[in-house]
Amino acid sequence: MSRRLVWAILAAMMVLLSLSGVAQAEIERSDGGYFSLVDEEGRVIHQTGLWVTVGDEYITASNERFRVVRVEGDTAHCRYVGKEKMPKVGGQSGRLSMALPLGVPVVGGGRPTIAIYHTHNDESYVPSDGTDSRRGRGGIVDVGDALRDKLQSIGINAIHDQTSHEPHDPNAYYRSRRTATKLLKKGPILLVDIHRDSVPPQVYSTEVKGTRATKVKLVVGRQNANISSNLEFAKRLKAQMDQVTPGLSGGIFVGKGNYNQDLSPRAILVEVGADSNDKKAAEQGISLFAQSLPPVLGIEAAPAKKPLGVNRRGGQPADWSSILWVLVAVGVAYGAYVYLNRRRTK
Repeated sequence: MSRRLVWAILAAMMVLLSLSGVAQAEIERSDGGYFSLVDEEGRVIHQTGLWVTVGDEYITASNERFRVVRVEGDTAHCRYVGKEKMPKVGGQSGRLSMALPLGVPVVGGGRPTIAIYHTHNDESYVPSDGTDSRRGRGGIVDVGDALRDKLQSIGINAIHDQTSHEPHDPNAYYRSRRTATKLLKKGPILLVDIHRDSVPPQVYSTEVKGTRATKVKLVVGRQNANISSNLEFAKRLKAQMDQVTPGLSGGIFVGKGNYNQDLSPRAILVEVGADSNDKKAAEQGISLFAQSLPPVLGIEAAPAKKPLGVNRRGGQPADWSSILWVLVAVGVAYGAYVYLNRRRTK
């Protein structure tokens, strides 16, 4: 199929979707290409496989805000809006100057809960998975596991729903909306939809404090009733990321769509690397991202827990060793008690 024919089909789909209302959902490039966002001087400020339209905005890693004013082929021409005013943060363990009100219940013995899901659960990482899409369970689900595990290690409940919403088409967001609604009934303080982008690897490749990782980009839908609170949350989260893990943020993309963010004032979509990046780097990126969530959400994170089951020598499980020492101590105490009582009776 020729490139011209592909573009014609995509254009026709856009028209039909806009007439049917489906254009509220996220649409991605399906021809293997991507959009380059350029400033007035023609300099590339960002690249993404998300569908870009006039009115979309992008806040760069350095907090420069741009608005798309014209789209020609693969190029989205942007106008500089200005330096974005970002919230102040308190550092590694500090809180933001104004904590977001929670206003929702928590589950799991009173501990806060974060819910994770994937609208596009087939998305994968070519260098690690051998393909950019794998039906049923793509590499992106492993990235979701990494976020869940990191959150649990710092004392935060994490629900990772792995429901499939295939096929990967514009209606996927309607299918994932059911999952998001179901998760919200569990009372999470944050709803995270994890994706990966589709651009060259250098767009997301990064190093954070000597650790190889992928950048994490925040995506906010500009056609949802919670746009103000969603964007404010994204800005707070980016500010914390910049403070705690400099180099991790891939900026904030405000795109045409809903992304199911109308369901909650604290719903965020994250792009963790691209299909051309290594999955291990993406898992590292999402684990670093997790560090910024507790202070932004106004909750205390517990010290990272060491995995149970293996002692320093890698042999006898650590929890059984503890039990054995307790039994020995009880045995010694009982023996001393019997000995003393025998002496008294003599």
